[in-house]
Amino acid sequence: MKFTQPDCVHCKGRRDSLFKFCNIGEVDELNDNKACNLFKRGQVIFEEGSNPLGVFCINSGKVKLYKHASDGKEQIIRIVKPGDFLGYRSMLAGTRYKLSAAAMEDSAICMIPKNTFLEMYRTNETFSKGLLSALCSTLDESYTKIADIAYKPVRGRVAEALLFLHNFYIDDVNPNGIINIGREDLASFVGTVKETAIRMLKEFKDEGLIETDKSNIIIKDKEGLLHISELYD
Repeated sequence: MKFTQPDCVHCKGRRDSLFKFCNIGEVDELNDNKACNLFKRGQVIFEEGSNPLGVFCINSGKVKLYKHASDGKEQIIRIVKPGDFLGYRSMLAGTRYKLSAAAMEDSAICMIPKNTFLEMYRTNETFSKGLLSALCSTLDESYTKIADIAYKPVRGRVAEALLFLHNFYIDDVNPNGIINIGREDLASFVGTVKETAIRMLKEFKDEGLIETDKSNIIIKDKEGLLHISELYD
């Protein structure tokens, strides 16, 4: 695949990222200092336990953040898309990465050097407030996910995950929100095993809630899935 170096000034993802709070001079500085690469599907971007050298900004594609359990199984904590940052929490805390990140599809990702990012955090009050707000929202999402895994049955979790992923996948290219996710990744995101995720999808398909086409999942009855996801709230 031919890779074209993203330009921060004309980046479509910037309107959905914290960089929308940057002035033109700051955007030019980002553009001059960033390093961009194309990560193939499944390729690791950074690993848990490594030292953060900067912040990653997704230009295109989708990325999963995950941890490995003691038995080696993968648990997806978050899924992110263009405009989202990766790695800023560990960098601000001065710690090693607590999670690993890998591309779920071919993704163009830019790395903003640590010094450049921290200088912007120190000097741009609107940017720093937006960053803290994003951090709080991420923590809230994590708390909700932990509670769901602990108390909500897998059927409700799969329904909830499909509704989230449907909205997550909606963009200019995919206005219908067709979900393209491997069954292993879906199971990891929900917090179950692959066989159970496949069985739940079959049940939902038999009930007319979804359709499947290879790895694609098409939502047919959002209200039905919402009802299932809320049964156990």
